[in-house]
Formats: sequence, structure tokens, C-alpha cells
Amino acid sequence: MSRRSLDVKSYLRWRLRVSILSALNGSIRFSTPTSRLPKSRLSRTRLGPNRKFSADSIVVPCTHGIPFSIKDNLATNGVRTTAGSKILDDWVPDHDATVVKRLKDAGAIVLGKTNMHEWALGGTTINPFYGTTRNPWDTERIAGGSSGGSAVAVAAGMCLASIGTDSAQSVRNPASMCGIVGLKPTYGRVSQYGTVPGTGAYSTNHTGVLTRTVEDCAWVLQMIAGDDDNDPQSSQESVPNYAQSLGREVRGLRIGLLRGFFDENMASEVRENFTQAMETLKQLGMQVEEVTTPHINLIPAIKVCTSRVENAAAHDPYLRTRARDYSKQTLYSYISALLTPATTYVMAQRARRLVCDEFDELLKRVQLLVLPTIPFPVPSIEECQSGVIEIDGKKIKQQDARGGLESLCCIPFNVTGLPAISLCCGFSKSGMPMGIQIAAGAFQEELVLQVAQAYERTTEWYKIRPKLAVD
Repeated sequence: MSRRSLDVKSYLRWRLRVSILSALNGSIRFSTPTSRLPKSRLSRTRLGPNRKFSADSIVVPCTHGIPFSIKDNLATNGVRTTAGSKILDDWVPDHDATVVKRLKDAGAIVLGKTNMHEWALGGTTINPFYGTTRNPWDTERIAGGSSGGSAVAVAAGMCLASIGTDSAQSVRNPASMCGIVGLKPTYGRVSQYGTVPGTGAYSTNHTGVLTRTVEDCAWVLQMIAGDDDNDPQSSQESVPNYAQSLGREVRGLRIGLLRGFFDENMASEVRENFTQAMETLKQLGMQVEEVTTPHINLIPAIKVCTSRVENAAAHDPYLRTRARDYSKQTLYSYISALLTPATTYVMAQRARRLVCDEFDELLKRVQLLVLPTIPFPVPSIEECQSGVIEIDGKKIKQQDARGGLESLCCIPFNVTGLPAISLCCGFSKSGMPMGIQIAAGAFQEELVLQVAQAYERTTEWYKIRPKLAVD
């Protein structure tokens, strides 16, 4: 909690920002056209000309008056929530998701809902119903996904933070591609109540945070973390003071450079950039060694055979009655998932338990794991629409039996449920951001944030802003 003086000037600055956002949205499509807040809700935030909150008379939350955006698969009371789909185009929830309620209770202002990949099933946010979200660093390139609109809103300075969801990559991928911070907490750390069913597998989906800095990320996580009676999967693990972990000494920490299946299509630019990032961690006094687990290469198959089946189960009513209201790619993905035998799903969950145990054992040897967030530089919208991207001069299909290639570095931490953060670690030759991913053991977000901020403060990549950013 902090004391803050708010007056009519704060409101006028906020209204000016909203006007700028409306203009920018026409060029980069960060929000869905159906998600504007009703006037009646906006009016509740207004301050009269003689109204003032004085630091001497009232204590207000540290987020009072701070602008946030919300991914369009999180329920917002009285505001359309489409999940990036045609099917839910006119759905207006009568309740708030727990994370939204907690932000509102802390005094945050929800500016609006952000565009996303259809049903959160993809990493590009090329949406056939609400338009393509463009990267603020280069509007001919994708913003990542599925929380692409959230990442763009933060990167372009449209809001201080955004709340997204991550079932395979969907917070960390767009964070990497837009040069910001994206945290996927431990499974159960943040309530998923109010997340639209079918926009993430129930056993791999996480509610996450996107911000410009690690410190901002710590403050937002503090507000939304914790047990929730409405979500039986939420954890009763106590919530520490995340901000207090920032600035602590990192010298002597043991870091494992994770190796595995994702190395196969790693672009040389990404390797070079990541090597430099490793040198920075060593200069900070951390001990780095290469590590892996015995069955790490099973992770893509486990992810496909569990999360896709769980997602398809949530879509059963719509697949029976409104199949034509899906895009072809999304529809085919769900139909193929329905063909997965129950025995395959059960075997995948058994293999998953083995993989999780191996990661737990590995994290007794090292304290953190690091790897790139995305194995190649940000591709163009045209490349993604064609389904073929270029890596070191070779044409490679963006999607194969394992899923999207852009997700391969991220899915280990959805399968295991471990906390992972992405933050900027430099730029490609084309001037696009690249991300480093830092992970740790269950409920060790403090450690993840501690190391991430140490790296962030040393490199200061976060100070570089895209030309479209709002100051």
C-alpha cells in the first residue's frame, strides 16, 4: 500500500491516453472492437472538479488509477468477452474473473479487452474475426500469441500491465516478440476462475502477467496471487512479498542451461544472442552448466495428447451445433483431438508424471533453468499466413505434429506447471526483440523475479521502446 494524491488532472491525463489508444488501435489492432467499456462504467472512475484524494486524508492502493487491459478470454462483468471467437461475439458476462475483481478492488482502471488468437489456440494473434494484431516494433510482423493484444498494449505504452493466459506459450511468446516481461506463475498460484472454458487446457493453463519491467510484474502478481474458493485448482500456498525479493544478491546461484528437442530448429541469431545473455549471468556471479532430463523429448507428445483433448472436451457443445463458426484451422485441430483414444490420454498423463518428477530432481542440482523463449526471430504476418517460415535460409513449416514451432521452448513449463518468465535479451538484425526465459521450482516466483530483475538492470534492454510507444 502507498499514499498517493489524485485529482482531476489524473482523470484528464487518463482521458487523453484513451484518445491516443483509440487512434493507435486502428493501426495495430490491440483490442477487440466489441470490448469497449460502457459509458456507465467509465463514469464511475471520474473525479469531480472539487474532488481530491489527499495523501494526508486517505490511504489508497498502489494501483489506484493505474490503467490495465484484460485479455478477451477473461470474464468482465457487463463487458463483452469474445475469447477471440465468432461463437461468443455477443456474450456479456454477469461476473468478473477473480483476477479482474482483485485488480478492481485494488483501484485499477480496466481500459478494455485485448485481441487474442481465436479461442487462444495459436501463437500469432492473426484472428479471422477481429483482425490481426501487429507488432509495434514492425507492423508487418506478428505480435505473438495467443495474448498478442495484451503484449502490444503494454509494449506500446497503452497501459501499465495486462493480464493474459498461458496454456502453451501464450504470455511468454508475445512478451518475447514485443520486448516486454511476461510471467507464467506456478500452476494454481493465480486463480483461473472466470477464464472462458476451451481457451486453455484445464491442466496446463495459467493466468499470467505482462508488464514493461520485472518490478511492475512483481507488484501485479502480488495483487492477483492467492487461493480462491471459486477455483478448486488454486493453491493454498502462502503468498510472499514478491517486491522484497527484488535487488537481492544473485551471486553463487546455480543455473542450468536447458537442452532438448527445441534445439533442433534454433536459429543462429537466437543462439548468438542467448550466448551473450549467458555471459551476462556469469558476470553477475551465477554458476552456469548445461542440463537436461532423461525424457525431455517426450514433452511435445505429452502436451498434444493432454491439452488438445482437454480443450476439445470443452468445445463439445459448440462442435455439435456451431462447427461452421470456427475458422478451418481451429476446427480441424479440435476434430483431430477428438480422435485421440482415451488410452493415449491416460498414458500421456502417466508419462507427464515421470517428466515432472525428473524436473523436480533436476532442480535439486540447479536452482534455475534458462533457455530462449522463441527459437527464431519474429516472423512476418505474410510468413505465418503461408504456414512457412525461414530459419537460417531454410524454409520450415511453422506447424508440425508437435504443434507450433514457436511454442517448443515454452511448453516444458506448462507440462510441469513450473513458474517461468520471459524478458528481453536483445534484438535481431532486423531490429525485433528476442527473449530469454528463466524458470525455477514450484512456487519459487520470488527467485525467478530476483534473477530476472538482476539481468534486466544490468542490460537495460527494457529502456528501448518501439516507435509506436505512447510516452
